Amino acid sequence: MIDRHDETQELLAGYVLQSLSGEDAAEADRLLTEHVPDCSECRMMLDAFQAVAGELALEAEPATPPDTLLPRIHREMDTRGRPGIRWTPGRLVAAAASVVLVVGAGGMALSQLEDRKTAQVPAADVQGLADFVVQHPTLLRQPLGGNAQEISARGVQELYVYGRGVPFPAPGLVYRLWAVSAHHATHLRDFLPYPDGTVLVRLAIDPSTFDHLLVTVEPAGSEPSEPGDPAWPEAG
Repeated sequence: MIDRHDETQELLAGYVLQSLSGEDAAEADRLLTEHVPDCSECRMMLDAFQAVAGELALEAEPATPPDTLLPRIHREMDTRGRPGIRWTPGRLVAAAASVVLVVGAGGMALSQLEDRKTAQVPAADVQGLADFVVQHPTLLRQPLGGNAQEISARGVQELYVYGRGVPFPAPGLVYRLWAVSAHHATHLRDFLPYPDGTVLVRLAIDPSTFDHLLVTVEPAGSEPSEPGDPAWPEAG
C-alpha cells in the first residue's frame, strides 16, 4: 500500500483526466483496486477530482471541427478497409419479402423536414466519426448506394452510415434505415441528408446481429410496417 499521498494524488488526478499511459496507468489501476477502497483520504481525493472534472466538462466550449475534417475522413476511408458484400436489388427485395418485422423507434416527423434544410452537421457527430476511423485501423465498409456506405469495425458494437452527395428525397419523404436478417427486419431510424448532401448517422448496434442494412424511401411520419424497395436500386 502506498503511503506517499502526494504521488497518489498525481496518479488519481491523471486517472480522472484520462492522461495516464504505460506504467502510470497500471499503477493507477492497482491503486484503485488495492489502496483506494480502504483509504478514506484517497476516496475523498478521488471524489473531489471527479467533481472538478465534471464541472470543467460542463463549462468547456465545444470544439468545432474544421470544415475539412469530413473530406479528410472520406479520403482516409478510401485508402484502407475492405468493402463488405454488395447486395443486388434482387437479393434485397427477396430478403425484405421474407421478413417478420420488429419495429424500432426513430421516426422523423414532417416538421423536421424544414429544419434539416438549413441544419449543419453536428460537430460532435463529425468528431465521433473521426475518432471511430482513427481508433479502428481496419474498417469494414458496405456500400448502401446513393453515395452512402455503412462503416463498421469487427467486434465493435457501433457503426456509422456516412455519405457525401446523397440526393434529397422528394418532398414529404424520408430515408428509412432497416437492419435485415434472414427472418426479420428491424426499423432503426429515419434520416435525411444535410443541405450539402452529407449523411452522418451513428447507431449503437452490434453489426453481427443482422445480415445487412437496407435503405428505403418512405412517407415522413408513417408507421414502419414493411421495407419497400431499396432507395438506390442502381447501387446493386
